[in-house]
Parts: sequence; C-alpha cells; structure tokens
Amino acid sequence: MADRSGVRRWVGRVVAGAVGVAGLGAVLAQPPAGKAPAVLPPVTTDGGRTVATIAGPRGTIAITQEEFGKFLTDRGGAEKLELYVNKRIIETAAAEKGVSVTRQEMEAALKKDMDGITVNYNDFVKIVLPKYGKTLYEFMEDIIRPRLLLEKLSAGEVVVTDDDLKIQFERVYGEKRQVQMVLYPLADEKNAMKLYAEARKSQDDFDSVARSQPNPSLAATKGHVQPISRHLPAEDKSVEEVAFKLKEGEVSEVIKTAQGFVFIKLIKILPPSKDVTFEGEKNRLMEAARDEKMRQYVPKKFAQLREKAMPNVVYTAPKEWQTISPGAPSPLTAPIPAVQQAGGK
Repeated sequence: MADRSGVRRWVGRVVAGAVGVAGLGAVLAQPPAGKAPAVLPPVTTDGGRTVATIAGPRGTIAITQEEFGKFLTDRGGAEKLELYVNKRIIETAAAEKGVSVTRQEMEAALKKDMDGITVNYNDFVKIVLPKYGKTLYEFMEDIIRPRLLLEKLSAGEVVVTDDDLKIQFERVYGEKRQVQMVLYPLADEKNAMKLYAEARKSQDDFDSVARSQPNPSLAATKGHVQPISRHLPAEDKSVEEVAFKLKEGEVSEVIKTAQGFVFIKLIKILPPSKDVTFEGEKNRLMEAARDEKMRQYVPKKFAQLREKAMPNVVYTAPKEWQTISPGAPSPLTAPIPAVQQAGGK
C-alpha cells in the first residue's frame, strides 16, 4: 500500500513550488482573518442536511452533507466504503436479533484493550492510535462497537471446555522460557544470516545485534520479550517449539516465520508457579479462555453474516484525472493562476 502521508507531503511541495505561495493549505483551510467562523444551525433542505453556507449572487447557498460526502468519497473516501458496508452488515444483523451495545460497554472494552498493552488513555490516544491512522472516534465506532456486536451475536455459539481451561492454566502458570529475540523482515534474509553469525559469538554481541535490529519495539528492549509459555495463541508454533528445546545460553537456528526471520537466545528456564491450584483459578481461567475462543470465532461469524448479506458495491471512482495525456503540461511546472491570485502573490 502506498504511503499516503508521503504522497500528501509531495503534493504539498509541488503546489508550493509551482504556485510560490507559502502556507497555501493554511490559507484555504482557515476562515478570513479577523472573522470568527459562523455557527450554523442544522438546516434541512431538499438536498439534505446543511453543513455549511456561502453567500451567492442570488442569496445564501447551502452546502449539503450529501455533496460533502461525495467530495470526500471522490478524494479517497471510497477506500472506506468496504469498511462501512461491513459495519452495516453487522449492525443490520444485530438489529434483527435485538442486540445493541451501550457506551459503558464500549468504554469498558477500551479500558480492557489498553490494559492488554499496558498503556494509559493519553498515550493510547496520542501515540498508539496515530500510528494506525485512527482517531478515537474511528476506533470506538469502527472497531470497538462492531466487535462487541459480533461478540454478542456469537455468544451462544462459543463453548469453553475443561480442556480449554487446562490449556489456559498451563499457559499462565506452567513452565516458561525467558528469551531474547531478533527479528528481520523476510526481504532482508542476507542481513539476518550475517547478524545471526555475529550474535552467536558472545552475550555482548547478541545484545549489540538485538539493539540494532530493525524492529523498534524489540530494539528498545535489546530483544527481551515476555516469557514464552506453552500453548501460545498463534498459528505458527515454531518459535515456541524451538524455545522449549534450547538449553540456557543456547542460540537457536534462524527460524522463518510469517513475520520474518527470527533467532532467539534462551536466557533462563522459569519453573511453574507454586501455590496456585486449577480449582482456585477456574473462574479467571474461564474468562481468559472465553475471550480467546471468541477472538478466534468472531471472524468466522462475520464471514457467515457477509455471505448472507450478499453485498454489492456499485460505486466507481471518478474517471477524471486518473492519468495525464502525454502532451499535457507537466504538473511540476504548469501555472495555476487562479490559486496564485487567491494566495495574493
């Protein structure tokens, strides 16, 4: 997928160079100097709800939500159409079953998500969400709400067995492996193999390689991760299997995974927790097992709903400006008189 932020920066430089107007975006995005933006009442017209107005030669012109929506859709919003269709599929199925979620349930789910990655609210909103290009509104309405609806729709179809509880017990309280990990992208096999040989020489060398690896989260901890337990909830069990075969101080072979090339060093074998009984932890284990099985089942439930809904996306993007004719002026040099005049330079 293209880096859209990079494209936006490139477009900004092109416009600034061709037009010679500094801060053009700010000029177009702000109300006139010295004038506060008007507070518009919600107006309903034949064209839909009014979101803005401008003065025209024959009176006030209403800018409707419908035309604004088309403006956004034609400029990249179409890529979110699939998301919206999926959201409507879930909401329609939920309404049919009389299922809904409350604000309190959504806030509780948000807190649980934040606790799961040990981050507070401010850091989640200011650091985590921007990394994924999401606002808090988008996260709550496009991720949390549909997920909770799907979980409620799936509730009667997810069953936790005693075997599930035993797996949870061993995962949480059983023997673990404390390791250091180095991860290189699949496209960088040559570097992975070169640094693997370097890392095997000594603990200092492993630390140095772990500190300089491309994954920033792993590099920040010199490759130290949460202890590896048995029965990790992952499709690829290769790292878990290798970790439990190593002796303390040993470095694994290079392991090819879906995430990249991995090698680990076993630092310490951690014994099972003492003074903990299966019966004493059963309620907590039940909640953890249910959450895990729900995460696995929800995508299957959505696939069923989508198949039943038979979505048909008919929107097509505008044909204008998809390409530029060979004889057309270069967009890097073509003047834009109207914009130059609006900028005042």
